[in-house]
Amino acid sequence: MSNVDEVISLLSKEAKQDGVDFSEYDLNGASINGASFIYATFDKSKIENSELTNTNFSQASLEGSSLKNSKITDVDFTAAKLTGVNFEETTFVNCNFKNTTAEHCELTNAKFKKCNLRGSNFNHSNLYSTSFDECDLSFSRFMYAYMKQVEISKSKMQGTNARGSDLSFSKLNETDLSGAILKYSDLNSCTFKEVKLSNANLIGADLKDAFCSGIQINEANLEGADLTYANLEGSNLQNSFFLEANLHGTNFTNANLSDAYLVDANIAKAITEGANLENTILQ
Repeated sequence: MSNVDEVISLLSKEAKQDGVDFSEYDLNGASINGASFIYATFDKSKIENSELTNTNFSQASLEGSSLKNSKITDVDFTAAKLTGVNFEETTFVNCNFKNTTAEHCELTNAKFKKCNLRGSNFNHSNLYSTSFDECDLSFSRFMYAYMKQVEISKSKMQGTNARGSDLSFSKLNETDLSGAILKYSDLNSCTFKEVKLSNANLIGADLKDAFCSGIQINEANLEGADLTYANLEGSNLQNSFFLEANLHGTNFTNANLSDAYLVDANIAKAITEGANLENTILQ
């Protein structure tokens, strides 16, 4: 039974419903604007195919709820509990997810535009084909998340921890991943354009067939990483660490490998035409 009329009636009398329990409510198709649900509870509620605008869910709990196929604009989820929420096909514009806990979420085909996700936790979530445009994901966590075919553009991801995540076939454009942790992550066949990976931890990462155009990957740790047939043409790899990395067929044309450490790396068929190998340590 739908609870939409009940909630709309409550909001018409008082926009602030802070701390109220709406657990297991059916709010499918709701249109809510200008409401406040600080510390409110929406656990296991259905808010699918809805429009939420200028609403405050900070420190609220929506665990196990579904907001599938909704449009969410100017909504504040700061420090909210979103574990297990279904956000599939949902669009977020100018929303705040700072310090939000959103583990084990379903975010397939979700879209984030100009959102603040700084310090958020999306560990073990499904973000297949999700897009982030002009977002701040600095120091967020996506450990062991499924992020295949994700598109990230003009975003901040400094210090982001995506250890063990699957980002294969993803596209990253004009994004800053300086100091990011991508240890043992799957970056197979990814496309990186104008991306910063300075001081990133890429130990054991899979970068096979990756296409890297104009990236900054200086002082990064790629120990044991697999860059088989990756294209790093024109990239800055100064002072990077490639101990025991697989560089078979890797394209380093016109790349800066000065002061890089390639001891025990497999460089069979690697292309180094025009590369800067000044002080590069090969053995």
